[in-house]
Amino acid sequence: MATFEVSTKLKEWSLWALWCLLISGAVLWLFVGSVAYWVKRGWLPDDAAGWTQAIGAILAVVVAITVPALQKRYEMKLTALAERRKRLDGVYAVLSLTQHLFTHFEVAIQRMGAPPDMFVDKRAQAIQLLAHISRSCVDLELLAFGNEMVPYVLRIKSAALYAEQLAREPLGFPRQWEQAKRELSARVRDLRRQEEELVEYSDALER
Repeated sequence: MATFEVSTKLKEWSLWALWCLLISGAVLWLFVGSVAYWVKRGWLPDDAAGWTQAIGAILAVVVAITVPALQKRYEMKLTALAERRKRLDGVYAVLSLTQHLFTHFEVAIQRMGAPPDMFVDKRAQAIQLLAHISRSCVDLELLAFGNEMVPYVLRIKSAALYAEQLAREPLGFPRQWEQAKRELSARVRDLRRQEEELVEYSDALER
């Protein structure tokens, strides 16, 4: 989307630049022609035409240099804007995944605090559900959101992999459940810190 917007704006700017060149050129040579006519009629000194042509040529060169330079500067500005938007999209995507994951981790921790049931083990169900939800994060491509997001994506993948590992290892003793809860809580704290970092980073890019 950002690339399309930049391309559209560049086309609009190119059209405006072309119109400016055409109009300024027409006005300039109309003025030169008018001065030559006035000299011919004796309304201006004979050397006025030569001076006018020289000034006109200089102005034409200035316009021919200035307009492309301004266009190049505008293109660079649009390119930088598109790059910043792309980076922001990556930050917001990783931020959303971070919040999504630690929210489900917190829900799983709460459900793991439920007393054991002889018919349905809600704690085991909570871990299985967490592993299922985390599956999509395990498969994330490291470079999917840009090079600068790789450390953050790694944290997400690490937490998701732990959830899957926890689901494959049956927990029987209370001490094992407590250890699992502590580890999940540590992952939540880590992801919440990541959330703060990403929010600060996005704010810096927005400014």
